[in-house]
Amino acid sequence: MQKRFFSSLALSLSLNLLIKPISVLVIDAGVQRVLGNEVYGQYFVLLTLTLVFNIFLDLGINNFTTRYIAQDESQLNQHVSRVFYLRLILFLCYAISVFGTARLINIAPSQYMLLSLLVLNQFLIQSIAFIRSLFAGLHLFKTDTFISVLDRALLILIMGSGLLFSIPSITINNFVLAQTACYFGTFLLASWLIRNQIKSIIPVFDAVYIIDIFKRSAPYALLVLLMLLYNRSDVVLLKQIAQDGNYQAGIYAQGYRLLDAFYMLGMIFAGLLFPVFSRMIHQQSHELSELVQVSGKLLIGGAIGIMFVSMYNGPFLLQFIYGDKVDGQSITVFVYLMIAFMAMSFNFIFGTLLTAGGFLRALNLSALIGVLVSVCFNIFLIPLYGAVGCAIAALITQVVVSFLLVII
Repeated sequence: MQKRFFSSLALSLSLNLLIKPISVLVIDAGVQRVLGNEVYGQYFVLLTLTLVFNIFLDLGINNFTTRYIAQDESQLNQHVSRVFYLRLILFLCYAISVFGTARLINIAPSQYMLLSLLVLNQFLIQSIAFIRSLFAGLHLFKTDTFISVLDRALLILIMGSGLLFSIPSITINNFVLAQTACYFGTFLLASWLIRNQIKSIIPVFDAVYIIDIFKRSAPYALLVLLMLLYNRSDVVLLKQIAQDGNYQAGIYAQGYRLLDAFYMLGMIFAGLLFPVFSRMIHQQSHELSELVQVSGKLLIGGAIGIMFVSMYNGPFLLQFIYGDKVDGQSITVFVYLMIAFMAMSFNFIFGTLLTAGGFLRALNLSALIGVLVSVCFNIFLIPLYGAVGCAIAALITQVVVSFLLVII
């Protein structure tokens, strides 16, 4: 089991290190350089709004699906057929939540078209994620890895051409439309690949099964919601509380982009570990403790190395990516967020282990504490320090949550 895990991990890391850093540090950063912090900050706030309510598209179903299929592959066909209508209902709830909140926080009327595209993108992303949860549950890690990087690879081709040959054509709307095309293409291919594993995909509306999924996935849904709140709501608070909210959100996005890139690498570990942990716990494998130790040393040790390199080379890294758009505030934000990533790395190992083991009550309690810490410190620090205060609040939150997970 360990040999298969680490071979899959090596492939996944190789592809993701090849594709996603280019996407985040060249494409996303390039678009921000072209459009400026103010315009990109507005987009970043809308994107964060769609991410905060992302739980309504999933409701813990993907984590539940991976664990469920990893423990009993014979349930694959029945599960997929009965989840179809549930996902449509969840999308309706998601759209209502996003647009309702957008109205409450007074999003400009001109931004609703962009918000609609971002809502569609999140639906496509979660649909791809659901298919990937099936691949993970079946331990088809290579297929899962390929699908995980395809959308970003396509985006590099499309937006990279724009940045090289047609900069005047780059607008924030065109950028989001390109994302939509890439997600849709990836969804079609993933659907085609999973068809060999599924005997029938005729949707079945089974109210009893849907209610049962709600009951069994509700703890996962609550956990994901709480994690989204303490990881993502800070940008919305920054926009609302800071005097120059959109500009501060743009400054925060500069530092957060690198955190997001490293977060993706951590999620690769977590995504591969979750089905493996689930099956090993179900089989009461004696290799579980050894796998936890080895993967923990790799991930946490790597995160500590990244933290020190980033702290001592922050100005160079940011200026290399953003050029003259960087100021002292951007660098300070970046340093605090990189320290936060080191604390976050404990979550990828121990949070995943506890989730696979079904310790949802303890996880939800620690995540709820994280939400309270995040909101309180953001409300206190943002008026004083803007984006820097937001980064300090993120660091404090990640340290508190990681400490709780280690104790648990």
